[in-house]
Amino acid sequence: MAIGLTRRHVLVAGVTHAAVSIAGTFARAPLAKAEEQIDSITWALASIPNTLFIPGAWMTYTGAIMSLVQEGPLTFGDDLTLEPASADKWEQVDPITIKYHLRSGVKFGDGSPLTADDVVATFKYHMSPESGSPLASFYNSVETVEATAPDDVTVTLKAPNVQFAFTAAHMAGFVFKKEQLADKNIGTPEVLPLGTGPYKIVEFVPSDHVILEARDDYWGPKPVVNRITLRAIPDRQARLLAMRQGEIDGTFDLAISDVDQWKALGNVDIIAKPSLGVFALILDHSAAPFDDIHVRRAVAHAVDREGLVKALLKGNGEPATELNPPEMWSGVLPADEVRAFYATLLPHYGFDLDKARAELAQSSHADGFDVTIPASTDDPYMVNIMQSVVENLKQIGIRAHIRPVDNNTWFTNYVNHDELGMQIMAYYPDYADAANYPDLFFSKRNAEKGRMNGSNFKNDEVEAELKTANENADPKAREHALKRVFEIAHEDVAVVPIFWPDSAMAINNKYKLTGYTAFWYSIPWAIRGFGLK
Repeated sequence: MAIGLTRRHVLVAGVTHAAVSIAGTFARAPLAKAEEQIDSITWALASIPNTLFIPGAWMTYTGAIMSLVQEGPLTFGDDLTLEPASADKWEQVDPITIKYHLRSGVKFGDGSPLTADDVVATFKYHMSPESGSPLASFYNSVETVEATAPDDVTVTLKAPNVQFAFTAAHMAGFVFKKEQLADKNIGTPEVLPLGTGPYKIVEFVPSDHVILEARDDYWGPKPVVNRITLRAIPDRQARLLAMRQGEIDGTFDLAISDVDQWKALGNVDIIAKPSLGVFALILDHSAAPFDDIHVRRAVAHAVDREGLVKALLKGNGEPATELNPPEMWSGVLPADEVRAFYATLLPHYGFDLDKARAELAQSSHADGFDVTIPASTDDPYMVNIMQSVVENLKQIGIRAHIRPVDNNTWFTNYVNHDELGMQIMAYYPDYADAANYPDLFFSKRNAEKGRMNGSNFKNDEVEAELKTANENADPKAREHALKRVFEIAHEDVAVVPIFWPDSAMAINNKYKLTGYTAFWYSIPWAIRGFGLK
């Protein structure tokens, strides 16, 4: 990874400031000079979803497609701060009231105008228990959302909430046409989702490919690429071969361990950025055998984090001691102070098979047990991580097995909380805030079907501290609350962190893409500095 800690810290710092000081309005930035038009490109993704309806396939690869088709009232800029999108003004009226003023002339891909009713319908869809949207947690703080004028949307919160500011910019805020939300077939090839973004979908073959065409009536800068084909190529070596043979022009989510092979192609540029992501084992606290803390501690000691970072990331990442990468605390606590805090948390769960055996011996499953762990074959690391973990678990008496599955199956089973047991989770942030991950993975309200707390970790003190961290913008108050959250989660082995990876992409070196960021799956990347060199 070429970009070091200092640059990563700066990137995230801007975002957290936006969260705690969000009053104000925005003017549209001046457009860059017109780029030479490109007829078409083909882009590879490790997975194409089986639906293009985001609530039915909330994954980074879905975002890489739909961020070109849909947008929220706000978006993330190249520096990860919040910027206007379909809303040209955004005002914090008071601590619990936010008003969005929609930009004039914004249209959906079918030519119909964007209205406040569309935004309200989208927000309310995620808020409705009947929808079962996995993005509902981003709206937990919302009391009401109303169209207070044809071009005004007013959100009233139940209480002040620092994190809600980001919702209008990531996938949870991508706006659907109201009428489409009533169609149960939305997201299928028969009912392709409409959006107000720079592209429209013209062809979709589930799990195989998507074709997008640039819109002439997009409110923002004219897309440089007229036609984008996004292909599913799950196998990493097959993607490499496709690039060598000129079948694709680029791809996201490179395995860091493969970067040297991509560089060796000669016609490829590698762009790397901090990912702010985390890989972790999720253990179901609500059922045997993982309801036993000694079993959870045994598993925690059986993960060779440093070995995995060296073998899989080639050192481009860090062994994860907790859920949050240190840089996610920016605006609350500097990264070096976060690392120092993490070092104080006891007990330490370093890789130690003797300690793992001793913990298992103290458990109610001293003779071991059988467990099968699903792992996505589309992810560059999951199966390899689990091969290492499974071998270590076998050495302490836990008879573990890997069940390779495609990405769609893995995500659906996890979010439905089907036979949770032990899971491996790869998660990348929807925004950069210290309460983001713990709220998703430690909160009681997210320990149910359709939500992300697959460990079913529940703790009343954690709930109270998360409430403080979510409602209080004061950095010291948030620091105190979140430190207590991580102290409790660590002691109870809420999750078993593995590593914090860096992120990389490849692009044919006749092209440039200056706007690649950690949030490549939430921004319209093809109009963020994409063009001919």
